[in-house]
Amino acid sequence: MKNILLATAIIFASGAAAFAQYSGPSDLKQGQDGTYAATTVKEILADPKDDVGVQLEGKLIRQIEKEAYTFSDGTGEIRVEIDQDDFPIGDIDENTVLRIQGEVDTHLRKEADIDVDHVTIMK
Repeated sequence: MKNILLATAIIFASGAAAFAQYSGPSDLKQGQDGTYAATTVKEILADPKDDVGVQLEGKLIRQIEKEAYTFSDGTGEIRVEIDQDDFPIGDIDENTVLRIQGEVDTHLRKEADIDVDHVTIMK
């Protein structure tokens, strides 16, 4: 019985540690560890790199397709694709400040865009 309790305690202790994450400022670029590069739309468009993770704050200034929008952070505008199930609950308009997290997609015949994985309403 002691062995079962000890094994259970070890499993819970190791599981809790696995979910802990640092959420403060970071200089890390996107990698396999899921970190995001703090950057701007201007920087992305100047040197787009496919599959690089980005985190940006700004506004969706217009909807251009069912799940595609023009996003602006004040340094430029970029197309973002947001699946309906990744949208937060609540009203969002062109004045709502958002934080988006996703990956840059580069293309042969059109400008780079961002495939958004997560949207947070900031204000």
